[in-house]
Amino acid sequence: MDTNTNPSSSYSPLQGDPRTQNIDAEFGELISKIAQVFGRMAQVKGRRATHSYGTVAKGRLRVLDSLKIPDHKIFKPGEEYPVLLRHANIKGFPDDAILDGRGATVRILAQKSNNGHLNLEESIVDILMSTGRCFILGDAASFGRWVSSSMEERAAMLKEFPKIKPIFDEIIRDPDSYTQLHYYSETTYHFISLNQGPFFVRYRLVNRENPTADTGWIDPPYVKMPLEFLPRVASDTRPETYLQDDFRRRVQTEGVRYLLQIQLQSISDSTEKNEEAKDCTIPWEEEAFPFYDVAVLELDTILSDELAEPLEFNPYNAPPELGLILAHSARETASLNHLRSIVYQISADMRKYQTPSSTLVNWGSDTQPSLAQQYPYTDGSPRFDATKPLPARLQPKPRYWANFGLHLLPNQQLSPALPELGITGVEQIMGPSTTLYMPPNLTRTRLDKFSDDFFVERRLNGFNPGQLRAVSDKPWQYEIHYDCSNYGVEPSGILPSLITARFSFCGQYLHPHSIEFTLDRKTETQQPGDEDWEWSKRLFRCAEFVFQEIQTHLAQTHMNMDQYAMAYYRNIVNNPIRLLLESHFEGLLNINKLGAGLIIGDTGFIPEASSLTPTEVNEVLSDYISRLNYRHWTPHTHTLPDRVLNNHFDPASITMWNILGTYVKNFFVEHQDGIKHYWHEIEAMSRELVTHSILKPELGTLAVESIADLEQLCLYIIYHSTFFHSWVNNKQYEDGGDVSYSTIGIWDTYHPTYDPLKVAEREAKQVVLLWTLSHVRYNPIMDVGPTMLKDLIWHHREDIEPGIAIADLMMSINI
Repeated sequence: MDTNTNPSSSYSPLQGDPRTQNIDAEFGELISKIAQVFGRMAQVKGRRATHSYGTVAKGRLRVLDSLKIPDHKIFKPGEEYPVLLRHANIKGFPDDAILDGRGATVRILAQKSNNGHLNLEESIVDILMSTGRCFILGDAASFGRWVSSSMEERAAMLKEFPKIKPIFDEIIRDPDSYTQLHYYSETTYHFISLNQGPFFVRYRLVNRENPTADTGWIDPPYVKMPLEFLPRVASDTRPETYLQDDFRRRVQTEGVRYLLQIQLQSISDSTEKNEEAKDCTIPWEEEAFPFYDVAVLELDTILSDELAEPLEFNPYNAPPELGLILAHSARETASLNHLRSIVYQISADMRKYQTPSSTLVNWGSDTQPSLAQQYPYTDGSPRFDATKPLPARLQPKPRYWANFGLHLLPNQQLSPALPELGITGVEQIMGPSTTLYMPPNLTRTRLDKFSDDFFVERRLNGFNPGQLRAVSDKPWQYEIHYDCSNYGVEPSGILPSLITARFSFCGQYLHPHSIEFTLDRKTETQQPGDEDWEWSKRLFRCAEFVFQEIQTHLAQTHMNMDQYAMAYYRNIVNNPIRLLLESHFEGLLNINKLGAGLIIGDTGFIPEASSLTPTEVNEVLSDYISRLNYRHWTPHTHTLPDRVLNNHFDPASITMWNILGTYVKNFFVEHQDGIKHYWHEIEAMSRELVTHSILKPELGTLAVESIADLEQLCLYIIYHSTFFHSWVNNKQYEDGGDVSYSTIGIWDTYHPTYDPLKVAEREAKQVVLLWTLSHVRYNPIMDVGPTMLKDLIWHHREDIEPGIAIADLMMSINI
């Protein structure tokens, strides 16, 4: 982005906000560009663009009884106010051991309302401070250049602006505690006294008990510009949250006391002197402008994340007596704080996925898209419209593409003499031989893969679990039934219209009893030892593959969760359930959009490799989703009533359901106040679910009518997004990676339309795709999951791991 361009002649300042009413075209255009950059950063992060990870403490601010400053409306001797203070790292790294600037934001709140409740959004003034007396650049124009510059261009700016390096030497710190630093406002504000006229003011915050402590200095030679931070030192073993943890501990055990100080400078008749006073690259030397003690902050409570995260701090939040100084031009020294106020507002709106104000930023149109417009539905379906672009919030993160690229690399030609790299390149190079050269799967390593015992074991623990149903008054006790009678078949395709596998229970094991199938309008039953017994098992594996992909994998996980994600994204902004659900939705709509062409659709894997048409695949999907309801659902209803010794899915499934139940319940206990406070967002989400639902009316409603409903919904979403999808997705290559054992399509070699080359291509596509789907491992729970959830899984791993390794459990449906 080039922010150092001439203003467009067609640009006119936006109206409706004091910050845009008296600015020139260049400044207006710069505001738009920088605000969009920072706003989109915040939207992608789902957090503040800068100062992303922080801790907020609450307490009281008491103005000192004796003051040496002019009389002031806010800073009256002995006055007390509720106060918030947020500590964070400036660049927004979650790792406190990365050497960075450190921030402190003070919000002085209005007194409690008549009902006794404190409104955390009712700010008298927000005072934004950080380490270092100065900021690196003095106006919005030069800052815009820095933001848009490459590292090489920034290196050139270091020579143009020699102040930058020594200023950074003051800003970047390596402290042991946030409480042992000095924090400065750096920028200049108004100070309107009651009896002595206007002044300029700057703020400082210091430790009340040890006001001279300003620690964590780094030797200037180690501050390597133009990088704005220093990576964690290799020998540093401190926890990533050591500063946050220290601050929380101090507040909760002994309390933290800070001293708020101000410097004052008279406003001059000279424009030049006033510009110098507002120049944030020039410190106000204490000899000329001493710091006056104003108030003591006494912090004794840590604000919960559900209340802290939605807070929007902004230098524009101030009364006229302490007001933000506005600028006309991007070259004025006040322009930097002016710009920051708008950038922070847009960033706050966009990180919470609201529509940013078009009065502050030129978005290129008069009407900005609403959340409903950003997340459009497919006609007649409760899914995201895959033909529309994903919002910036849902764009895959670089870490995702890095992980994904290890298994599905784009085609790249290193040289004319070398083959293309990547999965598509593999298919092109090997052609029909692809299936022979792909890595081995479970069945290729099993000498007994065609045995009856292995046939039973895969029905229990394979990629399509939970399909066995108990029956009574039959010579067998369990069966799995698939009905394909409503679906057409390609001329050379073979797919039974009906097929049922039956199993007997004896000695705590299941044994195959028989398979009955209808093919070409002829029904027959095969039992172990019969001439066509192996053929009947192959038919069953094919039908199972079709229904595994369409119903169990795509419908029950991907598309089923899509409808809940859509209702969530279109309505949840502040409700704390975003802290619970956001990570479990990550990547879902992106992979569903990709899968719309890769898996289904006219050229998708299922219609290409199976004998079903794209229309029939969509019909199976829609029909299955129309029978899925989160209300009262539990995996217990699908477990076998008998204890089968080699049944690993049922114990793992029930264990995970119980673990997640504890995890969700504890979250609701901790965040119940915030959930109730923002219940209107849940009501809107509920209406969304009901409006777009294709659930069969006789199966109830998807409405969320109570806290209990919401808790059940969250449990249902997380179970399917983590355990169930991990099982059905990650095990696909175990069965489908060997075309001699299982294919999604079987073909009549005697039919006139049979094409062996096309079949080989279909089988190659199956093996390559299932390899990719089964081997991408992005965001494993045991790596990135919440500590409580990881601990619960670890302590119950013996009940889970016979079926699936806990390392293979992912946080969300992202592949």
